[in-house]
Amino acid sequence: MGKNQLDLPLLPTPYRKIALGLLILSVLFVVVTKTEMLLIDRGTVKTISMTGILVSLLVLALTKNKIEDELTSRIRLRAFAGSFIFGVGYTIVWPYVNIIFRDSFFSEKGSTELLLAMFIFYFLIFYSMLKKR
Repeated sequence: MGKNQLDLPLLPTPYRKIALGLLILSVLFVVVTKTEMLLIDRGTVKTISMTGILVSLLVLALTKNKIEDELTSRIRLRAFAGSFIFGVGYTIVWPYVNIIFRDSFFSEKGSTELLLAMFIFYFLIFYSMLKKR
């Protein structure tokens, strides 16, 4: 198979297991500290767990599927583009949502929440487009 402009340098498929393991460990870290088995500062727990979750989602997004063909690469690029547009729209619209609702039930969102929302949007778009193919 020749090189074309859609070839993305992706990680091999065994990295999917590593990413899922890291995701599970990050969630378990939060659960263990919530049950007060470990007494660690809440800010530290949030930073460590969110970093682990974001790194695992990034590795999952950049890992090849078992069947990686030109159509899958095209779907992956469309999902990345859609996720980027979603993130820009989210960043533009969010201050106006805060103004309209006067912070009644929305709080200020940071970069971590934005990245998490973009990854969720990416995976929703990518796997829904893969099912339609």
